[in-house]
Amino acid sequence: MRLHTLHLQAFGPFAGTHTVDFDALTRDGLFLLHGDTGAGKSTLFAAICVALYGEPPTDRKLQLRSDHAPAGLLTEVTLEVTLAGKRLRIRRVPAQQKPKVRGGGTTQQPAETHLSQWSPGPSGEGHWEALSRSHREAADEIKTLLGMSRQQFCQVVLLPQNEFTKFLRASASDRKDLLGKLFHTHRFGSVESWLAARKNALATRRDEARTSVVHLTERIQQEAGKELEPHEGAPLVADPATLTGPALAWATALHAKAVARERDAVTAAGLAEEELTAFRDAERAAHDLASRQDTHRRAGERLKALDEQADRQADLGRQRQQALQGQKVAPLLESATAAAGQYARAQEDERRARAALSPEQRPSTPLPSPAPGSACAPTSAPCTHSCPTRPPSSST
Repeated sequence: MRLHTLHLQAFGPFAGTHTVDFDALTRDGLFLLHGDTGAGKSTLFAAICVALYGEPPTDRKLQLRSDHAPAGLLTEVTLEVTLAGKRLRIRRVPAQQKPKVRGGGTTQQPAETHLSQWSPGPSGEGHWEALSRSHREAADEIKTLLGMSRQQFCQVVLLPQNEFTKFLRASASDRKDLLGKLFHTHRFGSVESWLAARKNALATRRDEARTSVVHLTERIQQEAGKELEPHEGAPLVADPATLTGPALAWATALHAKAVARERDAVTAAGLAEEELTAFRDAERAAHDLASRQDTHRRAGERLKALDEQADRQADLGRQRQQALQGQKVAPLLESATAAAGQYARAQEDERRARAALSPEQRPSTPLPSPAPGSACAPTSAPCTHSCPTRPPSSST
C-alpha cells in the first residue's frame, strides 16, 4: 500500500479543508509525523481508516464531524492510494445532518462512497474512471486488494497512541499484557487452548483405537482357531507400534488364509454334494430293484398257487360249461312241466266228472295217455306212464 494524497474536510479537529501530500513527504524516504497532544496526528490515521473502510479504528471513539466546521460544509475524506498496483481514489461522506436547502432546520445526509480508478492514457495523460458507488462493492474491492480487514489493519498498521510508550516502560508481565492488548494476541492463547484440547481429544481417540484394535485382535484369534496359526506375528499390547500397520498386515494375512480355506471348503462341499447325489441315485436304484424283486416274488407265489388250483379250476370250468348248456333247455323244461301240470289237473277234473256220473252214463273209452316225450305232473303217486326221466336242474 502507498499513500499519495489525503483530503480532509470538516473532519475531527480540522474545521476547514486540508490536504496532505504524501508523495512530497516520501521523496526522501521515511517521514515523521509529530506534534503536540491533540494536534490531530491520530485523526490523520483515523481519516485514512475511514477512507479505506468507511469507519474509524475499532478501539477508538472518534467524532467524525468537526464542531467548529461551517454548517454548510460537509464532512468528507478523500484518499488517493495505490493498492496491488492499482491507483484508486476513495471519497467517503459519512452520515450527518446538513442545513435544508429551503427553509430552516437540518436534514439527514446519507453516507456516500465513491470509488474511482486512475486510467493512464497512451500519451502519458490519464483520467479517473468511476468503479462503484456501492458501499459493499467498494469494501470488497479494497479488502481484496489490501488483503486485510479493518480490524487487522488497525492492529498491524495503526498503533494506538501512548501504547508503545507504556510498553517500553512496563515490566515483563505488564509488557506481555500490553503486547496482548496491542496486537490482540489472545487469539494465540485461544489457538493454544484449542491445540491442547485437540491433543487431549486425539490422545483419547488414540487410546480408544488401541483398545479397539486389541479387542479385535483377541476376537480374530478366537475365531481363527489353531488351524490358521493366528498367534504368529500377532500385534502385542505392550508394543503399540504393532497395533497399526503390522496389525493390519497380520489381519490381512489371516484373512487371505481364511479366504483360501473357504475356497477349499466350497470346493470340497461341491464334491461332497456330487458324491451325495450319486449315493442318493444309487440308493433310489436299489429301492426300485428291491421293489421290483418283491413284486416278482409275490407274482411267482401267486402263479404257483394258481398252478396248484389248475385241476380244480378245470373241473369248475367243465361244470360251468355244462350249466351253461343246461340253461339253454331250461325254458323248454319249465314249459313242459307247466303243460304236464295242466294235463294232470285236467285228468283229475275228468275223473271227478266221471265219478259223478251214473254207471250208465260213464263212457267206456279210457282217457288217452300222455304223448311220448311229455312229462307227468308232479304228484305224490308214482307215474304209471312211460314218461322220460326229468333231467336234474342245472346250476352255475
